[in-house]
Amino acid sequence: MKKIFLIGSIALSVISCANLDDNISPNMPLDSDVNPALKLNAAEVRTYAAQTGAMTRLSSIWTNTYAGNYYYFANPMTVEYSLNINSSTGQSIWNDNYRAIGALQALIDGNGAMQSAPQHVAIAKILKANYMHYLVDFYGDIPYTEAFKFSGNLSPKYDKGEQVYMGLINEIDEALRIINEGNGTVPTADEDVMFHGDMPSWVKFANTVKLRMLLRMSNVTDANIVAFRTAKLNEMQSYTVNNFVTTDVVINPGYSDASGSNLNPLYFQYGYTDYTSQTINTNGWRINKAADYYAKFVNGESTLTSGVVDRRGTAQFRPVANKVSGIVQGGNKPANTSEGNYSFIGWKLYPAVASQNGGMDGYVMLGSEAYLLLAEAKVLYPTIFGNLDGQSLYNQAITSSFNFYGLGSQAGLYLTSISAKPGLGWGVTANKIEAIQNQRLVSLAIIRPVETYLNYLKYNYPNIPLALNAEQPRKPYRLVYPASEYSANSANVPNMTTADCFTKNQLTPFWLRY
Repeated sequence: MKKIFLIGSIALSVISCANLDDNISPNMPLDSDVNPALKLNAAEVRTYAAQTGAMTRLSSIWTNTYAGNYYYFANPMTVEYSLNINSSTGQSIWNDNYRAIGALQALIDGNGAMQSAPQHVAIAKILKANYMHYLVDFYGDIPYTEAFKFSGNLSPKYDKGEQVYMGLINEIDEALRIINEGNGTVPTADEDVMFHGDMPSWVKFANTVKLRMLLRMSNVTDANIVAFRTAKLNEMQSYTVNNFVTTDVVINPGYSDASGSNLNPLYFQYGYTDYTSQTINTNGWRINKAADYYAKFVNGESTLTSGVVDRRGTAQFRPVANKVSGIVQGGNKPANTSEGNYSFIGWKLYPAVASQNGGMDGYVMLGSEAYLLLAEAKVLYPTIFGNLDGQSLYNQAITSSFNFYGLGSQAGLYLTSISAKPGLGWGVTANKIEAIQNQRLVSLAIIRPVETYLNYLKYNYPNIPLALNAEQPRKPYRLVYPASEYSANSANVPNMTTADCFTKNQLTPFWLRY
């Protein structure tokens, strides 16, 4: 497995050199000369890593799952709580994802790649769509048609978010066409560290990403977008569950505890051990505590969940007195308590010293996430998805999530306990989206909270409170473009203010304006 990391490192270094310096030694191959198979491994690893940083952190805070440890830090999460966001807030979402997606585009555009490695190109197109649509989700209009040209265009124009979405969905369809034609060799396990060259699994993943994007657009009323959305959804009319992802989508290029550079990036961000200094990961694990809202939700102590204990909570966070103990976001520090009175992150991010988990798998998509997406599709488009059963999918999502935490034997008891709870039980919840979103909150916590947050902005579920010291009336619909764009691409980046993040206007991501 160490070999895979070496391949990825070489490919990334070549891509980086080729992008930054045209005056390269003839003994150093240009990016265009690198075998596409070499690029795929590196691009898969880099794009996954880009998702585990600020995107996961902000989503965890703004879904009121994480709260700052005010026993060790004087004023943790000040900006995130107050919502006084600016061009530096979450800027790595933009910077890291564009750099990472650039590695995918380098594979797609490589000289002769479509002839020599069409299956690799298809995978790169699917992954490009999977990751790039989140830039639209967080920023609205973004560079797309002129992006990734490097020195060929240092000031790319901005494309409308809806055009980016439709372009990416078309790229998925192009990828599916390439896979269906079957030309070229499939990637080896070393080259493809997600599905190991299993192209039918890539088809299922592509269908699921495409469905996610189409469902994002469900409230849009623009005639051109509606026509596009309807046509693409109708193509799925005969699909069954077997056409989509139903298990966790895992990536592992050889993550290990051997060194900080080999760690799973989610562990690197939020795991207990800082491998650089071999001490506690102060700005990752130690700063993040369970939030009081989330603690009450899983403890069965909220209005919605009263009496229903969700054991996934004590798998995700270290229990205190057999339950999750949370800090109120923006609240005052209680007297006579210490950081030990509140739950730190648990799961594989707090392993026993003798068994570190820096080599844990990465999760690009969870099985529970996919099942909830399919349940949402059934609710929104019952005629098109007549082959799907909403309640069955909802129950399977819950079972998949309990299995993920090794709690499979308790899934049935939980389903029984929520059956009469409006907002949790499928049969007794009038708006099924409410039940889906409440399950997303728990099922995707820590690992994929971005889907809970973005759908919260669309549906207003779950009923997530603001921090007590919030200076805005709601959570932001979008982020401010990063400072790097205002300095390097000032002629094209849209002008905006912090206020624009909290008002629906022409700068709001297109699918949220309705």
